[in-house]
Amino acid sequence: MNHLVRPWRRPVARVLVLALALGTVPVSCLAGQPPVSPPSASKLAASIDKAVQHEVAQFSKTSPSAARQASATAPSAGSRFFKSRAGIITAVLLAAGTGLALYSTSHDRVKSPEVPYGGTWK
Repeated sequence: MNHLVRPWRRPVARVLVLALALGTVPVSCLAGQPPVSPPSASKLAASIDKAVQHEVAQFSKTSPSAARQASATAPSAGSRFFKSRAGIITAVLLAAGTGLALYSTSHDRVKSPEVPYGGTWK
C-alpha cells in the first residue's frame, strides 16, 4: 500500500498554513509608521459647536411658511428615481421578471395529481 502515499502532501499543507498566516497579518503593522493620534476632545468639541452654529443660522434664515411650501412642492426621492432612465429600466425589468415568474408557474411542465394548481410541493 505504499504506492498510495503522496510525499508532497505535508510540505504543501505547511506552505498553505504559512501563506494563510502571513495573509492575515495586517500590512500596516509591517510598514513601521507611528500610529496616528486621535484629535483632542477640545478640537472636536469646537468643530461640533461650529457646525451647530452654522445649522442654526441656516435654519433661522428660512421662515416656517417658506419651509412648508418648499417641502410641499419638492418631489420625493422615490418619484424622481422612477422618472429617470434608470428607474424606468428598473421598473420594466421588475415587471418582466414578475410576468415571467407568473407565466412559468401557470405553465409548469411538472404536474402532480395531488395538487390542483400543478405544483410539486405541499
